[in-house]
Amino acid sequence: MVLLSSLNVLLILFPGFNTLDMNGPYEVLRKSGLSQNFNVTVASETDITTSIEGLHARRDIALNHALFQQLPDYDMLVVPGGVAGPGSAVEAQAANITSPFMTLIKEFAGLAPSSTARPRVLLSICTGAMFLGTLGIFNDRYCTTHWKALTDLQKSVNDAAARTHGRPGTVVPARFVDSGNNTRGVRIISSGGVSAGLDASLYLVKSLYGEEEALDTAEMLDYVWRKTDGVVLDGMRYY
Repeated sequence: MVLLSSLNVLLILFPGFNTLDMNGPYEVLRKSGLSQNFNVTVASETDITTSIEGLHARRDIALNHALFQQLPDYDMLVVPGGVAGPGSAVEAQAANITSPFMTLIKEFAGLAPSSTARPRVLLSICTGAMFLGTLGIFNDRYCTTHWKALTDLQKSVNDAAARTHGRPGTVVPARFVDSGNNTRGVRIISSGGVSAGLDASLYLVKSLYGEEEALDTAEMLDYVWRKTDGVVLDGMRYY
């Protein structure tokens, strides 16, 4: 699919997010400010959100229940991760399953495509996959995350499947996994750790705007795109 119009992207932050998990996709989608293919809006529950590295990011809009009414206006949702594991910011955020942050992810996964030419895409970066796994979004799907969090994500996926009476998904090591559309027509893509978000985002650019645009973006970023290190699924089959 090659689109001619620009897509609206919502990128959500939480305290303790990883800076490259946010900036990697942002750089790719905006092509260092030279592309108009994606309009990126940053949302968080507080005006200033501090990353695990200490960077302070200012939101464009508030992540609250009022934003849920605007979700149909967005074609893509990007969910970064951070340091995971016991006592981590990611664990705390995932455990607060009724928070606006977690609820927004769940609501977006349930949206229908606005039209055949404007698909819905849900992209998790690195351990941002833990949020999707906790919500059962990876039920009966393949997914990936940072290599150090693969076991933790599989446990989260298994627990969510048991809680929601679904089939557990399968966690695989990869730079990215495109598991196709869910039952609502939302395309679910997950990336591996940190810099793998660049590869996943470039793959998305290729899928939506063509390989030439993706290669041009990678060249602009002076980045060697590992485009063959991902897993793309046709239904539940690898190819």
